Amino acid sequence: MNQSELERLLGYLKQTPAMQAKMNIGQGIKIAQPNIEKLADLYALPGDDTAAIATEHGYMLHACEGMIPSFVEHHPYFAGWSAVMANISDIAAMGGRATSVVNSFWHRNTEQAQALIQGMQDACQCYGVPLVGGHTHIDSNFQPALSVAIQGQAKRLLSVMHVQPQQNILLALNMKGQFHPNTTYWKCFENVDGAKLQAELEIFPQLAEQGLAYAARDISNAGILGSLLMLLEASGCGADIQLDQIIKPQDVDWQHWLQIFPSYGFLLTADDAECEEIIELFASQDLHCAVIGQVKDSDKVTVANKDLKAEFWDFQQAFTGLCYAKQIQDFQRYQHDFRQAELSVCQA
Repeated sequence: MNQSELERLLGYLKQTPAMQAKMNIGQGIKIAQPNIEKLADLYALPGDDTAAIATEHGYMLHACEGMIPSFVEHHPYFAGWSAVMANISDIAAMGGRATSVVNSFWHRNTEQAQALIQGMQDACQCYGVPLVGGHTHIDSNFQPALSVAIQGQAKRLLSVMHVQPQQNILLALNMKGQFHPNTTYWKCFENVDGAKLQAELEIFPQLAEQGLAYAARDISNAGILGSLLMLLEASGCGADIQLDQIIKPQDVDWQHWLQIFPSYGFLLTADDAECEEIIELFASQDLHCAVIGQVKDSDKVTVANKDLKAEFWDFQQAFTGLCYAKQIQDFQRYQHDFRQAELSVCQA
């Protein structure tokens, strides 16, 4: 790969439909900027994979996923399963454990509606989370649609609000998967025992409770670099990423692989001293984890490949628009150790 090829690759990735859809969040919806009086106020804001509400025992977690109507109509079972799986991954990325799932769906066909329900029930059983109800409406005039919400609990949090310069960026992936035909979706849950899937997600509460990592984010349909932007944007930080540190199957090109939407894939930040233990935790479940870059005190996200380097994003241009850098910096003036401050919230 030469310099022009690297620049073309990054330019292409910025223009994918998934990246454009994320950018439309900030262009279409304006989020009020509230006053931040304490750390816990940050966690209820849009930006993380879930909202977190402080309680006397830790945090209540809340998240929601909506499925694209055409996906619900043509692949009802997989849509039901995917909605549950995505929500459970979001809870894990916050350092939490899922406690219950609810849903709302509309459909025109009873048989397909049953397949949708079956997908949700099977996923909930596999991941050990109860499906506790919701709203159902079937009518021949409806466009099929599905929204699934989840609740969870965390003792301590992994949050994008904790991202700061000099933290390492790690990528965790289950490489024992395959692409769904003609998509960027990397499936690594099929024919896997539920206990194994649960053990893989249990790593994240361990990371949070042991204070090993600061932040984590589930890799979304925006791919590795798009999800990285969502990990960084809340804090206003940039990053330097080393392309040759990102694991990739030999028979897959970078253009396709960097768009990967994995059923198990996460980005994390942590200090140098903790990275080896984090990598070993993932390895204990036969999962890949490696340091792929570092958070920088900069607006820019760059990608390097050996002696080549190119800019992927400059946060002078908003991505999702969910940036709370000023509020985070104001809070940091009084409390520099986020992990200790976050622990004190739990104990208050």
